Amino acid sequence: MRHSKNEKGWDEWIRWAIITWHGKSFVNFSRKLSFAATMYHVWQEQNARIFAGMSRTSNLVFNQIECIIREKLDLIRNVIPTNENKRIQRAWRVNNIDS
Repeated sequence: MRHSKNEKGWDEWIRWAIITWHGKSFVNFSRKLSFAATMYHVWQEQNARIFAGMSRTSNLVFNQIECIIREKLDLIRNVIPTNENKRIQRAWRVNNIDS
Protein backbone atom coordinates (compact mmCIF):
# COMPACT_ATOMS: atom_id res chain seq x y z
CA MET A 1 0.00 0.00 0.00
CA ARG A 2 1.39 3.38 -0.99
CA HIS A 3 0.99 6.43 1.18
CA SER A 4 0.98 9.92 -0.20
CA LYS A 5 2.92 12.72 1.44
CA ASN A 6 -0.39 14.30 2.50
CA GLU A 7 -1.62 11.32 4.50
CA LYS A 8 -1.43 11.68 8.25
CA GLY A 9 -0.48 8.91 10.62
CA TRP A 10 -2.34 8.31 13.90
CA ASP A 11 0.20 10.33 15.87
CA GLU A 12 -0.22 13.32 13.58
CA TRP A 13 -4.02 13.13 13.79
CA ILE A 14 -3.87 12.96 17.59
CA ARG A 15 -1.43 15.87 17.79
CA TRP A 16 -3.67 17.91 15.45
CA ALA A 17 -6.80 17.10 17.50
CA ILE A 18 -5.12 18.09 20.77
CA ILE A 19 -4.03 21.44 19.35
CA THR A 20 -7.28 22.17 17.54
CA TRP A 21 -9.94 20.89 19.95
CA HIS A 22 -8.79 22.37 23.26
CA GLY A 23 -11.33 23.45 25.83
CA LYS A 24 -14.48 21.93 27.25
CA SER A 25 -17.17 23.30 24.96
CA PHE A 26 -19.95 21.00 23.76
CA VAL A 27 -18.63 21.33 20.22
CA ASN A 28 -15.12 20.25 21.17
CA PHE A 29 -16.43 17.49 23.41
CA SER A 30 -18.50 16.09 20.54
CA ARG A 31 -15.45 16.22 18.25
CA LYS A 32 -13.20 14.53 20.81
CA LEU A 33 -15.83 11.90 21.53
CA SER A 34 -16.34 11.16 17.84
CA PHE A 35 -12.61 10.91 17.23
CA ALA A 36 -11.97 8.70 20.25
CA ALA A 37 -14.94 6.41 19.53
CA THR A 38 -13.84 6.00 15.93
CA MET A 39 -10.23 5.25 16.87
CA TYR A 40 -11.29 2.77 19.56
CA HIS A 41 -13.71 0.84 17.35
CA VAL A 42 -11.32 0.73 14.39
CA TRP A 43 -8.59 -0.55 16.73
CA GLN A 44 -11.02 -3.08 18.23
CA GLU A 45 -12.05 -4.31 14.77
CA GLN A 46 -8.42 -4.59 13.66
CA ASN A 47 -7.56 -6.67 16.73
CA ALA A 48 -10.59 -8.92 16.22
CA ARG A 49 -9.50 -9.58 12.64
CA ILE A 50 -5.85 -10.20 13.53
CA PHE A 51 -6.17 -12.17 16.76
CA ALA A 52 -9.62 -13.78 16.63
CA GLY A 53 -10.11 -14.20 12.89
CA MET A 54 -13.45 -12.40 13.17
CA SER A 55 -14.67 -9.42 11.19
CA ARG A 56 -17.71 -7.22 10.88
CA THR A 57 -18.88 -5.19 7.92
CA SER A 58 -17.88 -1.55 7.75
CA ASN A 59 -21.58 -0.63 8.05
CA LEU A 60 -21.87 -2.54 11.31
CA VAL A 61 -18.76 -0.90 12.74
CA PHE A 62 -19.98 2.54 11.63
CA ASN A 63 -23.42 1.97 13.15
CA GLN A 64 -21.85 0.89 16.43
CA ILE A 65 -19.67 4.03 16.51
CA GLU A 66 -22.67 6.21 15.70
CA CYS A 67 -24.78 4.59 18.43
CA ILE A 68 -22.07 5.06 21.09
CA ILE A 69 -21.57 8.72 20.18
CA ARG A 70 -25.30 9.44 20.20
CA GLU A 71 -25.76 7.71 23.59
CA LYS A 72 -22.92 9.69 25.17
CA LEU A 73 -24.03 13.03 23.71
CA ASP A 74 -27.59 12.38 24.86
CA LEU A 75 -26.38 12.20 28.48
CA ILE A 76 -25.03 15.75 28.47
CA ARG A 77 -27.33 18.29 30.09
CA ASN A 78 -27.26 22.08 30.40
CA VAL A 79 -25.72 22.62 26.97
CA ILE A 80 -25.50 26.33 26.17
CA PRO A 81 -28.00 26.88 23.35
CA THR A 82 -25.65 28.39 20.76
CA ASN A 83 -26.44 27.91 17.07
CA GLU A 84 -23.51 25.53 16.66
CA ASN A 85 -24.50 23.45 19.70
CA LYS A 86 -28.08 23.25 18.44
CA ARG A 87 -26.84 22.18 15.00
CA ILE A 88 -24.79 19.38 16.52
CA GLN A 89 -27.67 18.26 18.72
CA ARG A 90 -30.03 18.21 15.75
CA ALA A 91 -27.52 16.32 13.61
CA TRP A 92 -27.13 13.67 16.32
CA ARG A 93 -30.82 13.80 17.30
CA VAL A 94 -30.06 14.28 21.01
CA ASN A 95 -31.20 16.24 24.06
CA ASN A 96 -34.63 17.30 22.88
CA ILE A 97 -33.31 20.75 21.98
CA ASP A 98 -36.64 22.32 21.10
CA SER A 99 -38.14 21.93 24.57
